[in-house]
Parts: sequence; C-alpha cells; structure tokens
Amino acid sequence: MPVRAVDRRGPGASDAAAERARLQAARRRFVLANHPDRGGDPVAFAQGLRAFDDARPSQTITFYRRRGVLRRSLAALARMLARTGGRS
Repeated sequence: MPVRAVDRRGPGASDAAAERARLQAARRRFVLANHPDRGGDPVAFAQGLRAFDDARPSQTITFYRRRGVLRRSLAALARMLARTGGRS
C-alpha cells in the first residue's frame, strides 16, 4: 500500500504557498515590464512595487525592513528622481 505524505502545516497551507508563488511570478513580470532601467516610469514603478508589498504577508515585509532592503531601495529611487528632476 502506498504511503501518502501528510502536510503538517495545516489545512490550506499548500493553497497559501501557491498564492505566494503566483504573487511572486506576477511581481517578477511587473518588474521586467516596468523597471525604470528599461524605460518605465519610476513613480509608477515604485507605486506598483508598493502594491505588491502590501499584498505580501507581513512577515516578508518585516524581513526586508529588518535588513534595510526597502530603505536602500527607496533611497536609490529618491537619488534617481533628484538626478533626473522627476522625469524618467
């Protein structure tokens, strides 16, 4: 008789993982299509990233904040906007 794997994370855990994977894939497509280095609007790009970050679980946001990734990204965006006068 075959042995079935038991998901010890609880009901709906695999659905949550699938949703995170879909969100990550959508974010990746958004970045590739709208990145300022590829001719996208920097303000719209930052707003889009903020929307994706709002859709993420709060643990992930805390992880990035703790390591300063968001702060460094926003500082780089501010420098770029100051350099270009707000134009892409």
